[in-house]
Amino acid sequence: MSVAQVPTSLRSWMSAVSEIARAVNAAEPLEVVLTRVAEHACGLVGFEFCAVMLADPVREHLRVAGWCGLSPEYVALVDGGSLLIDPSGPDLDTPAAQAFREGRTVAVADVGAAQSYGQLRRLAPAQGYQALLAAPLRGSGDIVGVIVGYSVVAREFEAAERELIELLAEQVALAMETARLRAAQQDVISELSRANDELCRGRAVLEWAERQHHELMRLVLEEVGLAGLVTALAAALEASVTVEDATGRVLASAPERGYCPPPDAAARRRRPARAALEAQEAPGRRYSVALVPIVAAGGPVVAGAPGVEPREVAWAAPVVLGGGLVGRVGVSAPPAAPEPVQLRVVERFALVVALELLQQRHRVDVHGQLSGDLLGDLLRADGPARPRALLDRAAALGHDLSRPHVVALLTLDGPVPPAPRLPELLRSAADPGPRPLAGPHEGGYVLLLPAEPDPGERLRRMLAHVEQMVAPRAVPTLVAGPVASELVDYARAYRVARGAAVLRRVSRPGGFVDVRELGLSALLLETGAPEALRRFAQGLLRPVATHEARRGGDLLVTLRTWLAVGCSTAAAAEALVVHPNTVGYRLGRIEQLIGRSLRDTEVRLELQLALTVRDIVRLDQGA
Repeated sequence: MSVAQVPTSLRSWMSAVSEIARAVNAAEPLEVVLTRVAEHACGLVGFEFCAVMLADPVREHLRVAGWCGLSPEYVALVDGGSLLIDPSGPDLDTPAAQAFREGRTVAVADVGAAQSYGQLRRLAPAQGYQALLAAPLRGSGDIVGVIVGYSVVAREFEAAERELIELLAEQVALAMETARLRAAQQDVISELSRANDELCRGRAVLEWAERQHHELMRLVLEEVGLAGLVTALAAALEASVTVEDATGRVLASAPERGYCPPPDAAARRRRPARAALEAQEAPGRRYSVALVPIVAAGGPVVAGAPGVEPREVAWAAPVVLGGGLVGRVGVSAPPAAPEPVQLRVVERFALVVALELLQQRHRVDVHGQLSGDLLGDLLRADGPARPRALLDRAAALGHDLSRPHVVALLTLDGPVPPAPRLPELLRSAADPGPRPLAGPHEGGYVLLLPAEPDPGERLRRMLAHVEQMVAPRAVPTLVAGPVASELVDYARAYRVARGAAVLRRVSRPGGFVDVRELGLSALLLETGAPEALRRFAQGLLRPVATHEARRGGDLLVTLRTWLAVGCSTAAAAEALVVHPNTVGYRLGRIEQLIGRSLRDTEVRLELQLALTVRDIVRLDQGA
């Protein structure tokens, strides 16, 4: 099967992802979800059969947990012990077991020629397949199983087919993680039920907690999102609720009126708050709510001390995914000291938040991959191969590329922290206003923003966000490139932005560079060697800059203004608020310093380019 035959359209892929996500959110049994994944593998990749296999509790065998097209006899044959994870030799080995052991995708183009997998001689004839592709399933840090697609004819598997089965393996991992989180939720519910007799307010309090649980589950199934969930919890607790990520960035907060933020970073670093949060990390308390004292002017507040107001103590619940802290749920300004059952409700809510963040992370990953692929096709040197299809793909991601867009390029010099998801940060930093189409390309990050309204301020805001995130380890440079009005313009606009970025970085990286309206200079940025352009600008303008540094005289600003107004002495004098004779004197001084005549059109063009390069590389700052 060729790559062109693989049904990898955005519509098919997103439809499959949505259906699997709905099954996960509806709490369908795990085997039903895994069977859906197997069915989509057959439809998307073109397999005749597919199986999702999980390791048994002692990690000795792989068992079939969901499948499509396989006969009951074949499933029984596999589950009868045929797939040993660590066989004693090649005669007992299988591609699925190897994919599990080594954590990589394994392809077998012809089972008849696969000498190192002895079990295939018995298994393949039983189902009638000639080729297979196996990808590992990564759970919370460990490999938990494999997904295997089978073909009835011998064939080589291409890169696109491998990528699709690996993406489907991620869907299985999502389902497994969701099942684990739901099991943890049920454990909390069971604990609430066992504690019924111990609650000081008896059955009424427990009924309140159960109502909150059912309301929470209803909101999850209705997919109201993080903001809707936070609003519901704030109303139930009659308090302010904040969800933050691991870096402290607020993801959602409520209520809209009377909101009280949680303790800030400085307050959390003080001894009482820090001790409460560190105790939360102790073994056995990883999912528990911490009561965080807020330091007042008279000293630390101790939770539970006589006379302490509830508003002086915040609640904090960790949001945990894969054993790692990914965020926190904070409750501030509660009306009363917390009841045990209220803390359980907050813990349960933190589990739901973990589920929501897991799904958001998956959506971000899929969106980022699709955006990167789209940019790769759009920025090809010879233009997009299928313009109409590319416009449709962009529209599916929420972008109308038939409108003029500014092509911007972000580059980073220095080590980049591994945690942040940069394209998503750039998209969120663009608010308010249209979000950019952002994705990695050739070692940088390309951003496409509608040319109207002017995106200059939003680009500067995005740069400020990135600087705050990566400083001081890395230095970001953001170039606002030319406007692309047609699809064929995007590649050239990107090359101009890339040329400006390289020019800035070889001199002094960092900051914002605007080259949206360069005219003829853009051609040299697109094709010229950065170091040669820098030397050219420095050599031509050095006599003028040196004279100005020693004696003043505003020669460079006069030259820039004179060129900008069409080489009119009168217009330059009006713009500079000086006498025309002053402008004439300064221009004559420039001619003496550079040894060239400003009446020469070629000299004017060279000076215009030199000033443009000077702006980009910041020669006036010692570059």
